[in-house]
Amino acid sequence: MSTTCESVTDVLNLAFTVYCHSKLIPERRALVVDDRAYTYGELAEQAARVAAWVKAQSNRTDRPPRVGILAARSFETYAGILGTAWTGATYIPLNPRQPADRLESILRRVKLDAIIVDEKGAPLLKDLAGVIPPSILAGPSVADGTAGDHATPWSALPEQPKNFPPPVSLAPDHPVYVIFTSGTTGIPKGVVAVAGGVAHYLAISKALYRMTPDDRVAQCSETTFDVSTYEMYTAWEAAAALHVVPEYELMMPGAFIRRHELTMWSCVPSVVLTMRRARQLEPGSYPTIRGTYFIGEPLALTTVAAWRAAAPNSFINNEYGPTETTVACTVHCIVGEPVETKGRGTVSIGNVYPGMRAAARSADGKWLGPNEIGELALSGAQMSAGYLDDSEQTARRFPTLDHPEYGHAVWYLTGDFAYADEQGLLHCLGRMDNQVKILGHRVELEDVEANLRQVCGTDLVAAVAWPVVDGHATGLVGFVCGASLPPAAARDELRKRVPAYMVPRRLLALENMPLNANGKTDRKALKKMLEEGSL
Repeated sequence: MSTTCESVTDVLNLAFTVYCHSKLIPERRALVVDDRAYTYGELAEQAARVAAWVKAQSNRTDRPPRVGILAARSFETYAGILGTAWTGATYIPLNPRQPADRLESILRRVKLDAIIVDEKGAPLLKDLAGVIPPSILAGPSVADGTAGDHATPWSALPEQPKNFPPPVSLAPDHPVYVIFTSGTTGIPKGVVAVAGGVAHYLAISKALYRMTPDDRVAQCSETTFDVSTYEMYTAWEAAAALHVVPEYELMMPGAFIRRHELTMWSCVPSVVLTMRRARQLEPGSYPTIRGTYFIGEPLALTTVAAWRAAAPNSFINNEYGPTETTVACTVHCIVGEPVETKGRGTVSIGNVYPGMRAAARSADGKWLGPNEIGELALSGAQMSAGYLDDSEQTARRFPTLDHPEYGHAVWYLTGDFAYADEQGLLHCLGRMDNQVKILGHRVELEDVEANLRQVCGTDLVAAVAWPVVDGHATGLVGFVCGASLPPAAARDELRKRVPAYMVPRRLLALENMPLNANGKTDRKALKKMLEEGSL
């Protein structure tokens, strides 16, 4: 099959649009990172140099080579991802800010053939020496010797001819990337995303967001969070410019938005909550934003109202999707008043994407009808290939099931409580593993948090089961930022709304809510604070 820009049909390679733009519009801006702008011609030329290096590192025939990208928010991150995808190798994003033990656990399991590092990743190589492959590419930001004597410096990559080869075509089941998510056992699980599923997701995103070459797209997500796929490739497919938000501006990006006059914005809701506390959501603050994509956490009605006021020209979409079904697979396009999830003060996750199916399932395997709450199951065109080298876990979470309407198919069991209302809109009620027992009573932490939001007048709230004795929780602890009531008064109000066993024994006011690398509330950090007695 020909892979010229004029004749391509089903290349399914994330890098191909960058290659085409480099031939047709080489001077158009593609990437802005670290205050440096790169054109499509420059980005493609650098990615092609990386691709030639990646191709030379492995002659594997049993599987595509696996290339780690131990870099964060740097030029190397994006050129490394593109160059790896260019060759048909599988890229594995690795965040240098992750704990060394977690990185070592991932690297031991993934068995990389090569690794690309920037100035943040290079210093970690010494401590990870036992699990690092011999093929190391040190980016232009890496100081001499930092990545070790055997690393290939970026400057040693051969220049590519003007007619450098296009990215290779991929089969629908080809593994494009592996993203590691938290496992309930504490061991990260590697989700294998395939070319067909990624292509389907991006085609839906293209129709939803209709980006143009004039758009300036924010890149908020770490590449270890699969929303980065949306940010990178929908921007580049449209010949738009991707603007990488620096780490120090991630949680309060108002000045960055205005400085770059961004038009497309995506983030987890916690970012907007932090902006609101920092007084970065004044009405009319961000008139250039025309489209907003929320994902990753429950979206509160109050957050929608605050963002609408700050970005009055923006449409707002609330999306939902596990990594296992490729970024997102349901969307609530908010027109007029958002549809509320009853009793939660949060927004519906909307309708399932074309080509995908969703249904709630009871604990005994029965498919449920409207307003019946069960585990959300997903199936369809965006299914991943399961978990890397873990057939047992894959079989458990991706069973083949019979559905009375959809027939015999592989489904992913999300672990989220959900229901569909009479109009078919989906409502997510939170994690099944956030359901705890307090004095014999089942309690959903998201339910406690919904009431905390209403009582305290703030969306920055969290609840954890604590203390846990012999595997059993004896109570709850709540956390709030910016509450309108003192803790004692808030607990009194909660007693009017929920049973006594759902009222936190302690309600702690925090200056800042701890967030993980993806901007979500970090329950593990809250529990660690309690364990260490720092609160």
